[in-house]
Amino acid sequence: MWSISDIIVVCSALVSMILIILSTPKGEKVTTAKVLKVKPQVKIPVTTITETKPKITVENLLSLKLMNLVGGYPEIQGKVFETYLPPAIAPRGFEGSWKCVKLGCGGWGCTYKCEDSKGRVVVFKVPRGLEGIIEEQITPTIPEKTIRRVTEEAEILSKLSHPHILRLLGYSTKAPILVYEFADYGSLEWQIVRGWKPSLKDVLLIGIQVGDALRYIHSRGLVHGDVKASNIFIVDGVVKVGDFSSLVKLLSQTSAHSRFAYTPGWRAPEQVFSDLKAKAIERGLENRIDVYQLANSILYLLTGETIDGEDAVNRQRVESLLSRIENEELRGILREMFKTNPWERPTIDEVVRKLTEIYAKV
Repeated sequence: MWSISDIIVVCSALVSMILIILSTPKGEKVTTAKVLKVKPQVKIPVTTITETKPKITVENLLSLKLMNLVGGYPEIQGKVFETYLPPAIAPRGFEGSWKCVKLGCGGWGCTYKCEDSKGRVVVFKVPRGLEGIIEEQITPTIPEKTIRRVTEEAEILSKLSHPHILRLLGYSTKAPILVYEFADYGSLEWQIVRGWKPSLKDVLLIGIQVGDALRYIHSRGLVHGDVKASNIFIVDGVVKVGDFSSLVKLLSQTSAHSRFAYTPGWRAPEQVFSDLKAKAIERGLENRIDVYQLANSILYLLTGETIDGEDAVNRQRVESLLSRIENEELRGILREMFKTNPWERPTIDEVVRKLTEIYAKV
């Protein structure tokens, strides 16, 4: 069977012969030699164009949003507090009148969704036992040393700039008041409790985005220390890490409900066993706490279970829970992240790379 290029060559030859005949004087014979002077056309190879998928990288996944989230956060029923924060104790830029409603109280602190006359919506957070700052406009007496340490830590955290870190918008230098951006879809915990069922791709995306935030934190010599579903917030469909344990630990000193800066059920082994903690510090691997807790967050989103650091030595339990995850590659990286010894766990960079590879295949 002739190809298109073959047909083009033949047609070109025929046209050339006709032109030669037309241009030859009458009575003169058209010789083969004349015809052979026609140069054959160069064959043009026929190539097949195949579409190639763009390579998936961490960078082009950071802006993706979670879909099918549960709306309606916060479900507030209760008193509206008319709050006035005087310049003497207010975080800079947040002085004046606010209408606040309580979102709830956690282990050490209480949060309020507050709006000013300009329509600006933020979250105020104060230690438990000091709700009177917002609800009754009471100025507490706090040791200057404690406030100074809180201020120093807040100053560091307020300078962090990453799309997946909840922004600390302000803090007071006279009272234990923090101001955060408002998470309009609550936390991952809020979503799960209300029936949101993330797909494997959703969970991988969360792991990548939170992991990249942790990578950024680690690159600045910091450790989060309390990564869990209730500390991962959702702003306009994008996950953001909040509530750093270092700041929580300081603020808990002013709380009537003082607590550890980590959460039982989500702890890394070195947060349980002092010998492991000493060895991790000696090797400069304190940030591997976050690797373990990120593994717990992923496991929780897929199975509803976590592996407390105290149980990490029970490898049979670890394997039993990991067997509930269908994706073999994800099981493999989680197994490494759940290692009892911090120095045997991968870095957060390695985790993010692997999760991205898995995401590209799902």
